[in-house]
Amino acid sequence: MLTENFFDSDGIRLHYIDYRGVGRPLVLLAGLGGTAQLFRGLAPRLAERFRVVALTRRGHGRSQRPEAGYELDTLVNDIRRFLDELGVERAVLAGHSFAGIEIPRFAIRYPERVEAIVYMDAGYVLLEPQPNPAENPALQALDLVPRPEDLGSTRAYVSFSKRSRPDLASIWCEAIEVDRLEDLTMDGERVVLDGHGAKVTAQMFGALGPHRDPAYGEVNARTLAIVLGGQTNPFLPPDTPEVLERSANTYYVEKFRPWLQRRTGLFREAAPNARIVELDTSNHTLFVAKEDETVEAIFDFLG
Repeated sequence: MLTENFFDSDGIRLHYIDYRGVGRPLVLLAGLGGTAQLFRGLAPRLAERFRVVALTRRGHGRSQRPEAGYELDTLVNDIRRFLDELGVERAVLAGHSFAGIEIPRFAIRYPERVEAIVYMDAGYVLLEPQPNPAENPALQALDLVPRPEDLGSTRAYVSFSKRSRPDLASIWCEAIEVDRLEDLTMDGERVVLDGHGAKVTAQMFGALGPHRDPAYGEVNARTLAIVLGGQTNPFLPPDTPEVLERSANTYYVEKFRPWLQRRTGLFREAAPNARIVELDTSNHTLFVAKEDETVEAIFDFLG
């Protein structure tokens, strides 16, 4: 059984989930906009061999929402205080997406506290220009703006989320639903779009400065990177017309996937000793889309 709790990180109240388990400590860090709830499927599987905990970073979910304080060093210190709170001297750090910026910074600053690292589609080697979302035919066909009725209840908002995010709808499960609802602002039964997430995102990326391109080569901990290997556009809903499906998949294979492969190649150059495992999925939330394969890769890597 999981246990949810809070701790104080220099005056900021942060939420975490203890997924329990036995063995070496393993800390899960969600991506931008995600919370500790997103690991409800993966974490119990990992808890078969590890003591698993997951942190919800400041500004996300039920963690406190300060107006400022989203610099990378502040986020890194939140992780350190989290380990201190749990009495953990040394842990495996496993992170998704934006956590791939936080983790190497933490590992460089506190190398003695990191046993190993697992990046789950979290290689943020700076590679410009990035693919232009406006060129993705699948995204152009989506209804991304909620109607008033979509905000009338959490149930209506879940339906909108599935329509606007086919990548999540295709792997929808308890973990995704609880995570999506965790970050909502409510006014009674209605969902309020207060722009909080966009403000936090802007602050986090705006404060990165030179750390936008993580110094993976300076990390001494052994590393596993689990990356995308699929060849279909993840934003296609199941009822997509054949013409749109062809154009969207062509865009993904000819433009987006080569960019991902170049980014992985740069990561390999920066961290030549890292193990890289490619999974047959195009879904950014790969540890949900390919849970079995993710667990297998992590267990094989960590032993």
